Amino acid sequence: MEHQYKLTAYLSFLLYFLFTIELLPIGFFTTDDREWTANVLYAKDGKVPVLKNTNEDADTVGFVYYRDKVLIVDEEWAKFGWKKIVYPLNGFIDEKFLITPSEKEELDEKFNYPIVENEYSRWEWEIIYCSIQYAFVKEEMDNASPTVGLLKEGEKILVVKDQQNFPGIWRKCVYPYNGFINYFELTTGGSFPYLAVGISYGAYHLPYEKNLKNYFNPLGGYLEYSNTNWNFGFRLGYNYSESRLTTNYLKTHQIYFHIVYRILSLFNDNLEIYALAGGNYWSSNFQNIKYGTDNSYFRLEKASGPGYAAGGGLIYSFSNFYIEAQYIFFGSKEAEFGHKPVEGEFRSFNTLYPGSNHLDVIVGYKFAL
Repeated sequence: MEHQYKLTAYLSFLLYFLFTIELLPIGFFTTDDREWTANVLYAKDGKVPVLKNTNEDADTVGFVYYRDKVLIVDEEWAKFGWKKIVYPLNGFIDEKFLITPSEKEELDEKFNYPIVENEYSRWEWEIIYCSIQYAFVKEEMDNASPTVGLLKEGEKILVVKDQQNFPGIWRKCVYPYNGFINYFELTTGGSFPYLAVGISYGAYHLPYEKNLKNYFNPLGGYLEYSNTNWNFGFRLGYNYSESRLTTNYLKTHQIYFHIVYRILSLFNDNLEIYALAGGNYWSSNFQNIKYGTDNSYFRLEKASGPGYAAGGGLIYSFSNFYIEAQYIFFGSKEAEFGHKPVEGEFRSFNTLYPGSNHLDVIVGYKFAL
């Protein structure tokens, strides 16, 4: 009876194990820590076949031609006399058909060929490392496409950027898997600049001037320049808001420049806590419209000047999109709107602060540069 219980337990464990493998992405158990290096070689002859495996009778997957640049991976297990090519095709080439960059240069000079690369060789490559617990390699440039591999934290990855100019955050992964990866998740060992575009809505707006109340929730947007290995970024933006007291209306435009510093990252760097500070130039209109907007009664008064800002928030990133919740205080010196009216003149004169407190909700998109 005891043996039956053990047999049942073993079978249950085996079924669970097989079920787990079925659910996990392709490649979860196939990734290893084998050491490899990458380098560039060139096709020596006019037409060189790329084979499916290291057998002269193997199927041909394609051809490369003289002066074509190929990216190869050297591995300990590679069969002697063959090179594993991973870009622009994936297969094997007999090493006698390949030459080094210096050998190619010598042949170009000998036969009076220009040393520039042809249009099929205008691509660059780099080695980066997975910087999060795990990352998916996708079949297409779409997070919803099938997964072809799973990368572990610290694993080395070979990527290329070619004349197709893969859009946004996507990079072509050629080894250890062939697919596409989200470059924002793979920054260790490599970095790149990016431009973020954000649109803001002031869900809460409290004017700094006593008794003024929100009339129009602030709207705005910004451009942010940063780099994936920086903790800070530079924002240039615009904001518009309105507030009022009975029939008096204050409308304020801001052009601002902020420095954003990311203090702490959580949840695989998807959630960040940041602080910001900076300056702005504001321009405000103030008018009493008790008798309508006819300037013959209370004129439209204007004021402008420099200001400052401080605040902080949370930013949550998913793929190249992000959402922010941000608090910001906009301050300035007291402004004078109009001048004291003479007897019999309908004209407003007020001194007030155009500053305010915002609680903004921001949605944005990052573009890799």
